[in-house]
Amino acid sequence: MAKKIDMTNLNYKNPSALGKFVTPQGYIVPRSKSGLSQKEQRRLAREIKRARHLAMLPFTQTV
Repeated sequence: MAKKIDMTNLNYKNPSALGKFVTPQGYIVPRSKSGLSQKEQRRLAREIKRARHLAMLPFTQTV
Protein backbone atom coordinates (compact mmCIF):
# COMPACT_ATOMS: atom_id res chain seq x y z
CA MET A 1 0.00 0.00 0.00
CA ALA A 2 2.99 2.29 -0.23
CA LYS A 3 1.73 4.17 -3.29
CA LYS A 4 0.47 7.75 -3.19
CA ILE A 5 -3.13 8.00 -2.01
CA ASP A 6 -5.58 10.72 -3.04
CA MET A 7 -6.76 12.00 0.34
CA THR A 8 -9.71 13.93 -1.13
CA ASN A 9 -11.66 10.67 -1.61
CA LEU A 10 -11.01 9.45 1.92
CA ASN A 11 -13.94 10.72 3.90
CA TYR A 12 -16.64 9.02 5.96
CA LYS A 13 -19.06 9.06 3.01
CA ASN A 14 -16.84 6.68 1.03
CA PRO A 15 -16.65 3.48 3.13
CA SER A 16 -15.31 1.36 0.26
CA ALA A 17 -12.17 3.50 0.07
CA LEU A 18 -11.79 3.51 3.86
CA GLY A 19 -12.23 -0.26 4.01
CA LYS A 20 -8.89 -0.72 2.28
CA PHE A 21 -7.20 0.65 5.40
CA VAL A 22 -8.94 -1.68 7.87
CA THR A 23 -7.66 -5.20 8.61
CA PRO A 24 -10.02 -8.21 8.64
CA GLN A 25 -9.92 -8.04 12.45
CA GLY A 26 -11.16 -4.44 12.34
CA TYR A 27 -7.90 -2.65 13.18
CA ILE A 28 -6.79 0.46 11.33
CA VAL A 29 -3.71 -0.29 9.21
CA PRO A 30 -0.57 1.27 10.75
CA ARG A 31 1.51 3.94 9.02
CA SER A 32 4.32 1.49 8.33
CA LYS A 33 1.96 -0.54 6.13
CA SER A 34 -0.17 2.25 4.64
CA GLY A 35 2.73 4.52 3.70
CA LEU A 36 0.85 7.65 4.76
CA SER A 37 2.35 10.66 6.50
CA GLN A 38 1.54 11.29 10.14
CA LYS A 39 -0.98 14.00 9.25
CA GLU A 40 -2.67 11.80 6.63
CA GLN A 41 -2.79 8.83 9.02
CA ARG A 42 -4.49 10.94 11.71
CA ARG A 43 -7.06 12.16 9.18
CA LEU A 44 -7.63 8.60 7.94
CA ALA A 45 -8.17 7.32 11.49
CA ARG A 46 -10.59 10.16 12.23
CA GLU A 47 -12.62 9.42 9.08
CA ILE A 48 -12.70 5.66 9.79
CA LYS A 49 -13.91 6.29 13.34
CA ARG A 50 -16.53 8.74 12.07
CA ALA A 51 -17.79 6.19 9.52
CA ARG A 52 -17.95 3.51 12.22
CA HIS A 53 -20.03 5.69 14.52
CA LEU A 54 -22.44 6.49 11.69
CA ALA A 55 -22.74 2.73 10.93
CA MET A 56 -21.31 3.12 7.43
CA LEU A 57 -18.32 0.92 8.30
CA PRO A 58 -18.42 -2.05 10.70
CA PHE A 59 -16.34 -2.02 13.88
CA THR A 60 -15.23 -5.60 13.13
CA GLN A 61 -15.25 -7.66 9.97
CA THR A 62 -17.32 -10.78 10.69
CA VAL A 63 -17.14 -13.73 8.34
